[in-house]
Amino acid sequence: MEPHFKLGVLDALKALRSGRLSAKAYCASLAGRIAACDPRVGAWAWFDPERLLGEAAARDKAKGPRGALFGLPIALKDIISTRGIPTGMGSPIYAGHVPTASAAVATRIEALGGLVEGKTVTTEFAYRHPGKTRNPWHEGHTPGGSSSGSAAAVACGMAPAALGTQTLGSVIRPAAFCGVVGYKPSFGAISRAGIHPFSATLDHVGVFARCVGDAGYVAACLMGADELDPATVVTGHAVTLEVPSGLAKRAPKLAAIRTPMWRLATEPQRGNFDENLKLLARRGADVEEVTLPAAFDEAWDNVMVIMAYDAVQSFDGLEQHARNRMSEPLVALLDRGHLTDPRNVASALRKREHYIEHLDGLLERFDAIVTVPAAGEAPAGLGNTGDAAFCSLWTQAGMPAITIPSGRGPQGLPLGFQVVGRWRGDQGLLEVAAWCERTLGVTMGFPG
Repeated sequence: MEPHFKLGVLDALKALRSGRLSAKAYCASLAGRIAACDPRVGAWAWFDPERLLGEAAARDKAKGPRGALFGLPIALKDIISTRGIPTGMGSPIYAGHVPTASAAVATRIEALGGLVEGKTVTTEFAYRHPGKTRNPWHEGHTPGGSSSGSAAAVACGMAPAALGTQTLGSVIRPAAFCGVVGYKPSFGAISRAGIHPFSATLDHVGVFARCVGDAGYVAACLMGADELDPATVVTGHAVTLEVPSGLAKRAPKLAAIRTPMWRLATEPQRGNFDENLKLLARRGADVEEVTLPAAFDEAWDNVMVIMAYDAVQSFDGLEQHARNRMSEPLVALLDRGHLTDPRNVASALRKREHYIEHLDGLLERFDAIVTVPAAGEAPAGLGNTGDAAFCSLWTQAGMPAITIPSGRGPQGLPLGFQVVGRWRGDQGLLEVAAWCERTLGVTMGFPG
């Protein structure tokens, strides 16, 4: 029999609900995997095996209906507040900080019978200054960021699923670098209440898992309106998902977009993308190359204006008393935000609306956009977490995006394939992504 830690979300839940597997036995297998892998990977900011096993045993003994996440441990990025559990934000400012209340997503997980497995390493406040985590496929390379520990934990089999956040590329990029699925739902699909803010107009909650179906299931359990997060309360239809989401009912029509940042993509990543497109076309997909208008050449500069301005609002109180304990990259961004003319912000927001309008119109003709999730394999060294250039446009537009493993580069590190959908069209996106996942047929296995 395969070790329990190798079970994905849906398989584990089936075994837990049927009684073939106890929550305690499942968590014990994960704890053993953490003990074996984490000394070299460093994915966890906080993990207490005794607490986890105690919580799991309590789940096993509980009477009554079993929730949608019964017995499932989920790792949380360490900017997500957890009552009674340290939440350090990747910053010395919050060393030893233990919240008295949990974020909405943590409360939701527990209400559905799931378990907070532990806290995974984040870059400082989910920005650029890296934490201790190493890429599980090669310890001399970055795992990506800012959700570094969440991606690495799922890749190693230390967690069946993990939550992260994305302001530019902080779910999609580390998922691609670590060879797992990373799903960033539509803006406003999942509440951010209780999660340290960076940019109120850009922050998203995302899910890491080992397949599209698993990621979609966990996300579906967490979606819904929350009056504490105005982004989740919108007019019109809300994001709802059928779970498991299944495959697209026909071969999809795909817009292949290389984006204005294509010059940054490495030759191996370009070659992998081209081979993926050919394979999808051979299996029936209608793939059309699409070039974005020249206005999109400014998209990266545009999102940085918005993010810097928003960051000043998010860090206002903290900057006043702890600026000297912030990293140089964060201070530089805040300084940029302080110097930003509000008229430039207004202009940037108008440009963003133009991008959204154009991309929404494009997706009236296509089922999804396909592109690369990162420049290539995870870069060597741990001083930075890579470039978000291939993620930030879709984040800026609030569109749902998902990356799936698509092969390996010349250094043996994972490469990914990104699928992007229409805002609040998450169901269709997941169906197309599942079709692409099955068609590409890439299985990464477990490092180490």
